[in-house]
Amino acid sequence: MSNELAQALSGALVLGSLYAVVGIGFVILYKATGVINFAQGALMLMGGFIFFSLHESAGLAWPLAMAGAVLIMFVIGALIYLGIFRRLVGAEEFTLVIATLGLSVCVLTVSLIIWGPGTRTLPETLSRSELFSIGNLGFSSVEVFSIVTALVVVAVLDLALRRTRIGIQMRAVADGPLLASLSRVNVHAMSAIAWGIASFCAAVAGVAYTMRLSADPAGMHALGLLAFPAILLGGIDSVRGVLVGGFLLALAQSSAAFLLGGEWSEVVAYALMLAVLVVRPRGFFGSRQAVRL
Repeated sequence: MSNELAQALSGALVLGSLYAVVGIGFVILYKATGVINFAQGALMLMGGFIFFSLHESAGLAWPLAMAGAVLIMFVIGALIYLGIFRRLVGAEEFTLVIATLGLSVCVLTVSLIIWGPGTRTLPETLSRSELFSIGNLGFSSVEVFSIVTALVVVAVLDLALRRTRIGIQMRAVADGPLLASLSRVNVHAMSAIAWGIASFCAAVAGVAYTMRLSADPAGMHALGLLAFPAILLGGIDSVRGVLVGGFLLALAQSSAAFLLGGEWSEVVAYALMLAVLVVRPRGFFGSRQAVRL
């Protein structure tokens, strides 16, 4: 294996982990509320900027800055539901999609007003030099952090959604808010938690991106949008499917960049999304109920 190919494969694993973390928040929110949230990329950017501020400006150690950023974003997500989307419960799906697009613009604009449009680069928090290698496939500490974090977040949230009381109640709200309410499930509380988790996941991805590269508004927002093809590939309502979809999409993009050039990376991503929509609308692991979207 050539060094160039090895670098492309290791980059695909890291990129896939970021897609998976962003996507898991998207899937959780969809499973709990039925909302397709196009603001994940903007929330990821805000989470990365908050992490940068806590670590670089406030002087917190990076683990504390990360914990603070994801908790702040969880609260912001819950407040977004309580302040905006609570009033849209029962609205048409088209209305909700347009609302999330508007939310994306608002979050992005607020982030740029507060932190500015420039790229912010952190001092090295985790080493970017090679930690270990498998053949020619080398990984740095920050790359291992991104991959392991994605696997842990997906595993924990998948287990929580299937086995915990809150997870079961969130699924009940998605299946039928009125029936869940009659069963004494606090629909608004479950929906607020789902929005909080979606923002939490976006922040985790934003932190991982910032630690590896920089707090880059254009790059982070674009990555958040590119997570959508990964979600459709794995299945819009499958927690484990988004992990597979994220890594498959990143592998396809890295292969296209390696063979055809970097300008083909996004083309391949969206072409793959269109192919999946035509051939298997529910993705590899999605349920048949998701096809109606």
